[in-house]
Amino acid sequence: MPRRRSFPFYRVLLLNPLIAIIRITLPVTSIQEKQRVKAPAPGPARPDPPALDPVTPHPAAVGARAALAGEAAQVRAGPARLRRAKAAAGVAGALGLWALLTQTGLLGRSEFPSVQAVAAALGGSAGPLLASLGTTLESLLIGLGIASAAGAVLGVAVGTSLWADAATDVIVRMARPLPSLALIPIAILLAGLGTTMTSGLVAFAAFWPVFINARYATRQVEPQLLDTGRALGFGPRELLWRVVVPSAAPAIATGVRVAAGIATVVTISVELVAGTGGLGGYVMHAQEGGATALMYAGIVVGGMLGWLLSAGIGALARKALPWDPAARAAA
Repeated sequence: MPRRRSFPFYRVLLLNPLIAIIRITLPVTSIQEKQRVKAPAPGPARPDPPALDPVTPHPAAVGARAALAGEAAQVRAGPARLRRAKAAAGVAGALGLWALLTQTGLLGRSEFPSVQAVAAALGGSAGPLLASLGTTLESLLIGLGIASAAGAVLGVAVGTSLWADAATDVIVRMARPLPSLALIPIAILLAGLGTTMTSGLVAFAAFWPVFINARYATRQVEPQLLDTGRALGFGPRELLWRVVVPSAAPAIATGVRVAAGIATVVTISVELVAGTGGLGGYVMHAQEGGATALMYAGIVVGGMLGWLLSAGIGALARKALPWDPAARAAA
């Protein structure tokens, strides 16, 4: 066997202490050098910042928040002004096209009166038009109010109960497609001719957008919001009023806005078919008498009524629902 070489004993005695000294000295030296590099140069002592009242906000923070709010308002106001300008340009373009087609003879004056003739009819028959508008508005608002209240309450109630949702699903799918005009004979049998009959048909037609929006919005409330409410100790009633209803309110407002347009169409249509007065009766009588300009004047007033209702409901939704991002974007 080859003989193992032995390491001299005196080398062990000399090298081991030297290695230990090098291992201890080098890290200490490097740490001291790093501290010398990182240490800032001595200078005058800086005073401590003044203590702030935790209740009173710092003036700089208040100014920053005000500046951000002003910038956000300007950003929102810019697109809003642009939308209004585009809407005005669209109306002006439509009126200009109407005037051009009637002046050039492409549209017959007997079927399509000029813009000037319709404007003169609006000014000359303001009294009868306002009376007819009042009758239409009464039936419309009564029906829309009933539909909005019933649709929101029943929609939230059905949306919070799986059993009620399943039990009403077939009924909703059958009743929703029924046209209101097809129910005029039943409405006349039940309520007779008049405001009650028209309001009932309007309520039936306008109920479905509000009910369906409330139902699905209630079912789609974020589970995290419900869990947070339960963690805060909310009972079923508090969960409903403080979590479910605020979460579903934007969708309900959208349903009411859609229902307002449907209510306008149904009100004037029922008045036309059933002859119950209002703008529909005004348009029908003008058409029967051959007063085409007066007929178009009634149609223009009906269109303006629908636009004003939609704009008014949108403005109310923006005021009542400040937490809705869609409402803030439309402001």
